[in-house]
Amino acid sequence: MSDHILKPHHGNVFLNVKGYETTISDFSNYLKVRGYREGTRNNYRSALSHFLRWLSAKSSQREAINNEMVVVFLNQHLPACRCLPPVYREYKTIRAALNNLLISRGKPPLMPVAAKIPPAIKNILCEFDGFQRDVCGLAESTRVYRQRFVRTFLVWLFGTSAVDSTKISPEALSNFITDQTGGLKPSSIGVCLTSLRSFLRFLQFKGESNVALLAGIPRPPNWSLASLPPCLGEDEMSTFLAAFDLKTPIGKRDYSMARCLIDLGLRCHEVAALQLDDINWRQRVVELHHSKSRNEEQLPLPNTTGRAFVDYLRNGRPATTSRSIFVFHRAPFGHGVANTTVRGAIRRAFSRAGLPWTGTHILRHTMATRMIQSGVTLKEIADILRHRDMVTTQIYTKINLPELKQVAVPWPGRQ
Repeated sequence: MSDHILKPHHGNVFLNVKGYETTISDFSNYLKVRGYREGTRNNYRSALSHFLRWLSAKSSQREAINNEMVVVFLNQHLPACRCLPPVYREYKTIRAALNNLLISRGKPPLMPVAAKIPPAIKNILCEFDGFQRDVCGLAESTRVYRQRFVRTFLVWLFGTSAVDSTKISPEALSNFITDQTGGLKPSSIGVCLTSLRSFLRFLQFKGESNVALLAGIPRPPNWSLASLPPCLGEDEMSTFLAAFDLKTPIGKRDYSMARCLIDLGLRCHEVAALQLDDINWRQRVVELHHSKSRNEEQLPLPNTTGRAFVDYLRNGRPATTSRSIFVFHRAPFGHGVANTTVRGAIRRAFSRAGLPWTGTHILRHTMATRMIQSGVTLKEIADILRHRDMVTTQIYTKINLPELKQVAVPWPGRQ
């Protein structure tokens, strides 16, 4: 143990391995610059110390810190670790810490742990994803959902055997649907069935299936116009907007993101993907390069959204080289936000406002409702919301109360 120096620090114990003190110091500074909090930095340094202790017993060369050694440590050493205490063993935190270590040293991060899928199924799923992307033009989020159900179906039918499309029969489809959709909501059942249909069309595209096989997939009852789309009333909207603290940088950022959802009808991933170059201030338009349809779109920039942008960019956004409009104010400091950042900001605002909503799509519904009640045509609303099919937009005709009142007639027998 002469090569290890035990040093207590804020209740944690760090093992400063001889020869690696600079690595720990540089890593700690790297985490601090990126905005990680002290507690997280402490845990990450403890994780790094465990890794370095193990590494020092295997090699005295500092160049040994690479992706291969990290994978060996995580997959082989950690599950059977017998290191003398005190050591840090929490897998998730250690993996995150070592990922940051690799990135700080200019190395690629570890790939996410993928589910074990038989090679034959994995290959056909890759082809199916390419078909959805290049032929159907579907967004990544849609492709992920469809691949999930198709993967489950293929594993259910073929297991580890080779995929034989001739064995996909109406009976097999019916049995799978019966087994897998019990207890699911109608919307989830619809996604499952749509995924299977898409896969069968892919097989038709390859010449390995026929149109008749699609008849083996039932269509669940779906009355798309049976319910009213939820939307916020005027008082609820005022309460919601007042829930953002515009005196803080994060409050300014979250309010600006909310305005994108309310005024522009953007989706979460579109808000997160906005870049500084996407705002054309002279022509007062917002250019979308990451829309669901994968087409480049332009939307007019409302005054309320523009003012929110200016306030955040001038008075809230931290100094960073990132071209993303909305960035993290905590670790990873200065990097563009994720989709979950947008959802989380809206969910917390609803909670502070005492409103029962948790999702962001209600803000798109609210925008469309206000537009149609102001006399905007369905075609214009469809263009703003970027609907491919006008049928999707027709649901808003039910909430045009001013127009509906004009066609209402008295109930028979009443004055």
